[in-house]
This record gives sequence, C-alpha cells and structure tokens, in this order.
Amino acid sequence: MSPFPGEFSEDDGLTRSEVKAKKHRRMMRKRRTTTIVVICVLIFGFGGFFGIKAAGGVFNELFGPKGDYEGQGTNEVSVEIPPGSSARSVANQLVEEGVIMNSEPFLDEIENREVTIQAGTVTMREKMSSKAAVEALVNPIAPPKITVAEGKQVEEIKTIMIESGMKDEEVDKAIDDKTPKDYGLDIDAPSLEGYLYPATYDLEKSKTAENVVQEMVDKTSAELDEAGVEGKDANRILTLASLVEKESPGDEEVRKKVARVFLNRISDHSQTGGLLQSDATVAYIHGARSDLTTTKKERESDSPYNTYKKKGLPPGPINAPSSGAVDAALNPSKGDWQFFVATNPDTGETKFAETYDEHQKNVEIYRKWLKEHSEDNGEG
Repeated sequence: MSPFPGEFSEDDGLTRSEVKAKKHRRMMRKRRTTTIVVICVLIFGFGGFFGIKAAGGVFNELFGPKGDYEGQGTNEVSVEIPPGSSARSVANQLVEEGVIMNSEPFLDEIENREVTIQAGTVTMREKMSSKAAVEALVNPIAPPKITVAEGKQVEEIKTIMIESGMKDEEVDKAIDDKTPKDYGLDIDAPSLEGYLYPATYDLEKSKTAENVVQEMVDKTSAELDEAGVEGKDANRILTLASLVEKESPGDEEVRKKVARVFLNRISDHSQTGGLLQSDATVAYIHGARSDLTTTKKERESDSPYNTYKKKGLPPGPINAPSSGAVDAALNPSKGDWQFFVATNPDTGETKFAETYDEHQKNVEIYRKWLKEHSEDNGEG
C-alpha cells in the first residue's frame, strides 16, 4: 500500500516477499558501490579515484542526478554495445552518452523485465526514460526510410530525399550533373535518370545523400546483372523500359506488346519513318499532364528527347523503370503492331494495330470514351 492516500508506490502489486527481495537487491548494490569507493580511495587516492569513477560511471552513480527522463527521447544516437557487456556497464555507457539520466532506474527496468542485452549497434535517443531505453533494446528503433516508387523521375526522387530531412544542397550535389560512372557503374548515360532504382531505403543517421544515391545505383547494377543485361546494352534496355513504364499499365502482356510496338517503329519496317512518336518523351521535356497528351508546339521541340523529330530511342531513360518494364524490354511479344492506344484508361484496356487505318478506328473508340466521361463529369 502507498503510505499516503491517492498516491501509488512502485511496489504496489508486489507481494511482501517480492518487496523484501527487491529492497535486498538494492541494498546489495549500494554496498558493492560503497566497497568500490573505499577500495579506490585507499589504493589510488582521491586524484586517481576521480579518474576511475569517470571512466567506469561510478561517479555518476554516486553523485549524479537520481531522477529519470520522461518520454521517448529527442535526437537519435547510435550506440555500440561491446560483446560481453554487463547490464551495469551498458547502463553507465548510456548515462555517459546522454541517453538516460542515471543507471539505477534502467537497471531496475532490466531486472523487472528480465532482459538480456545483446551486443551490437543499436539506435536510441538522447534523454530517454529508462523504460523507453529498455524498450529500444528489446524492440529496436527502426531507422527512417524513403520509398522511391516505380516510374519516378530524378526530380521527384530529389524531392522525396529532401522531404525526408536531407539538405537541398547535399541532394543537388549528389545527383545534379552526375552519371552512373560517377558511382562506379561503367555505363554511358547522360545522367542518373533511370539509374536510381525504385525501392525502399533505410536512412540511418550516418548516411549522407551521396550514400543513399550510391545504394540506388548499386541496386540498379545488381538488378541488371540478375537480368543478364551487359553494360553495353544497359542504357538502351533501361531507356526502352522507361517508355514502357510510362506508356502502359502494369499488365505484363500489354507491356510486352508496347515494347514490341516501339521496336517495330524504329526497325527497317517502320511505318513512322523510324520515329517512336512517344508523347511520354515529349512530356519528359515539358512536364507531363495526367493523360500524357502533348501540344503541336511541344512536339516541335529540338530536344533530343523529342521522339516526334528525333529517330530511334532518346539518349537515356525518362524515369526509373520497374523490373516488370525491364522484363518487357528484354522479352517483347512477337508481332507486327506499330500502333497502340489505351481505349479505356480506367481499366487499362489497350488496342494494338498493324496499320494506321486500323489504329484510327481504335482512336475513335478512345475518343468515344473521352466524350462519355466528359459528359459524366459535366464537362463540355
């Protein structure tokens, strides 16, 4: 029972024998500390004593603050727990590194929860309560993460990194005017566009923007190796895959047909004069609208990415393609199609044609869909 009405003791809920045992353990700890103090004073004198106390945390135990922080703490810190560390040595280490206020509440929490502390690097926070600190040892604090979605462009990836807390100038320095070769990937490409692999990445406190970009490029390299893509073919495959990523839905068969259409358009049997005529590449130059449509003026651009004027594939990828899009680029369907149109953007239904006349009939289906949905939305 608490000695005062309305107040609660930390021993509430314990049996008399448990309370007695807990007091005994505390008394023994105090006796051991007193013994250490006496021995240190007798052997080393006060000068050496204070040096030993500072190194081992004894000074903090005897003369430091006796309270406890509240809450989950503030700034993250990385704590390296050496192999064979005792609970007390870890407690003293956490006090010295500003994680907990003093060791006793922490040791009580360790004892009450019967926690075994594992060696290794653990993420903690400054000024944590003892309870929160022990919880961080039992259930480690996961580092923050960023996720780069499939089809994202470099500028969008930079925004994701900056919003995660990285400094603008560091992100710019890590990405702007850089190519895969700057990160050890021996591929000729105009920029890092398409080489920052879409995935989820940990953002440990020690990581710089350059470290994260290196991981993205390394992941791209690993995926290319796994797919059997050689360096001399990588930029071409990723470029085609980025077009497939942008121009078609996630359906595997549709993507493989779209890849075939693009390859047929730049083949010796092209019906488009060797031009891809991809609105996605024009949108890459000027900024994309939701339906990827472009204007006549935009299609007159002299940019090397304007596939209405420049034959063949553009100089490099226009986004970070998914593994599915890369697979489509590597394994396109067999067929003579040269045209395609998504006749139902809601469902992703796409029609393919071998001739321009057939394609125009499919375009009329798409225009009918647009008209019906414009009327549904109350638009003219």
